[in-house]
Amino acid sequence: MAKKKDFENSEELNSHGEKKEDSQKELDDILGKLKESDRISSAHRQKEPEPTPDLSGKESRTSEPEGIEQILQSIKEKPEEKPVEELNFLQRVIGVFTNPERVFRYLRAKPDYILPILLAIILTVISSFFIYDIAINDQIAKLEKNDQIPDDRKELMLERMEASKQGVERIIYMVVIPPISILIIYGLISAIFLFVGNIILGGKARFVQVLSAYSYSYLIVLLLSLIIKTPLILARQTVEVNLSPAVFFSPEHIGQAMFNFLQSFDILTIWFLIVFGIGFAIIYSFSKPKGIISVITVWLVYVLIFRVFMAMLFKGLTG
Repeated sequence: MAKKKDFENSEELNSHGEKKEDSQKELDDILGKLKESDRISSAHRQKEPEPTPDLSGKESRTSEPEGIEQILQSIKEKPEEKPVEELNFLQRVIGVFTNPERVFRYLRAKPDYILPILLAIILTVISSFFIYDIAINDQIAKLEKNDQIPDDRKELMLERMEASKQGVERIIYMVVIPPISILIIYGLISAIFLFVGNIILGGKARFVQVLSAYSYSYLIVLLLSLIIKTPLILARQTVEVNLSPAVFFSPEHIGQAMFNFLQSFDILTIWFLIVFGIGFAIIYSFSKPKGIISVITVWLVYVLIFRVFMAMLFKGLTG
């Protein structure tokens, strides 16, 4: 029994010894792999160029990390643009009168010219239904007083004017011509201001942004003209209704250079120019004074050339 017990104890010791040897072997394998990995890493670091100290004694960084840090720094320093406030069409139309800056910030991010142009066409057509015949009668009265035109030619012109007050020609002048005229005028004026802003002033904007700002700004003239001027035209039965210093001139001065110049300073036009100047500034990220002065300067050039100079030229040709 004692021998059997000694034999079992010896087997147990051998088993523990084998387990210890296996554990020691696994540990040696792990340590060997760690040493090998450390050796490879050391060899790789030795191949990399040593950082060279700069004049201040500090180690200069490699170009790649420096570039990454510069990019991250520029992103961090870039001002975050606030998300544009959503405005529906009615809010934009009302906002042109009450808070134009809010509207133009929206239009800079989300240009919209289709809806205001459609509204402009509708307002023009509605207005023409009220004042078309009055405008034709004014032209007939002026033509009859003009002694510079021969009688035979004057009679022919009067017949054409009378014919335009009825039939297909009347529909064309009231319904067809206004939309075409608005599209051409809006596009031309927006292109001029795009040239001024991008080329002359060195700004950067898109045509649709300028067109959107102009379309909404000019609603001031169209809406208020329909509300204020149209009732006055109907009451006085003449389209010569002035909300400008030209109101102090007598009817004999109508068409003269000074009359045309002062008539251009209509209160609705001035309001429109200021609002469009604000929109021009916001679209181009100019200051408000710069935007307003730029718009008024272009408008003054137009007035001097097409309303003053052309009136003087026409008067000179007709004697």
